[in-house]
Amino acid sequence: MKNSRGIVWGGLLVILGTLWLLRSMNLLDIDWDEVLPYWPVLLILAGAVLLASGRERTSGGVVGLLITLAVFGAIVNRTDRAFDRHGNNWNFGWDDDDDDDDHDYGHNNNDDEDDNDDNDDAEDKDHDYQKEHWDSKGQKAINGFYKYDMEDFIQKANFHLEGGAGSFTLNGNTQRLFEANTKSSIVGFLSNTSINKLDNSATVNLKMEDGNVKIKNGEISNEAKIQLNEKPVWNIDLGIGAGKGNFDFSNYKVEKLKVSTGVADMDIKMGDKLATSNLDIEAGVASITIEVPKSVGCEMHMDGALNAKSMDDLDKVSSGLYRSPGYDSAAKKIIIHFEGGLTSINIKRY
Repeated sequence: MKNSRGIVWGGLLVILGTLWLLRSMNLLDIDWDEVLPYWPVLLILAGAVLLASGRERTSGGVVGLLITLAVFGAIVNRTDRAFDRHGNNWNFGWDDDDDDDDHDYGHNNNDDEDDNDDNDDAEDKDHDYQKEHWDSKGQKAINGFYKYDMEDFIQKANFHLEGGAGSFTLNGNTQRLFEANTKSSIVGFLSNTSINKLDNSATVNLKMEDGNVKIKNGEISNEAKIQLNEKPVWNIDLGIGAGKGNFDFSNYKVEKLKVSTGVADMDIKMGDKLATSNLDIEAGVASITIEVPKSVGCEMHMDGALNAKSMDDLDKVSSGLYRSPGYDSAAKKIIIHFEGGLTSINIKRY
């Protein structure tokens, strides 16, 4: 087992290091868009090695290495399908008309040259529009502010976030039920809130707007800074494709938190406001750090063989199950269910 594990990790380091070195020396130029779709070949090779080697132990490491590379290739290929990278433009939509920029945000070109005053007014409006909606690098910048006032009857609330690639922050407290400041070079956000007086609840949705998106020069500026009210008991669902997330729930009453992410770096800080909090995390290629207060018992259920992990103050109970000392007698508990692909998961106690 140890020998096989050494072959897997050693092989990965050798392959990645070699590719990086050759690329740095300008000796390697691979069109990954042409290579990645053929990742199933690695699974075929892994099966062939198993058939040829029979019960030889040394084959386990080679097979593990091939399967690891296949999984990585599949995840990257699937993620990369959202990007249509031609030259310096990335396309996030089904439509790719080159003249979109000419008519979506263009100047008001009046053919009636006799009306010079109207032309001057149009140019001023265009200048004001670009100053507000474009950043200093000439990229489209869509700023948004979303809010919903707190109502006394709201005792429970749901928050759903659907974000693509970017940076997402949630912390602090607001007197409103919810508020968010967004800035994007991609597309804007959409938000709506519904209330249910029968069960004293509210549901808040914040999602990235669909549409034809171009990111010039490979630069993404997509940010959402979110604040929630501390009074309700929250059920939170976070869906983030790629980027970075910094979520501080330490002052919120979080009954259930669900996180789904692809390629991301995420920091999650939990609190001790409820007797029981449940976290469900699904990750692809990600680095996730979860901070848990020492005042609560913590239980971790892990599913996924290719995950690097660091469990601060958690002891292994059985395969995939970890618990903090004194968990059974703890008055408050946080239960984490984690499923990941190639993920680094870290539990920190504070």
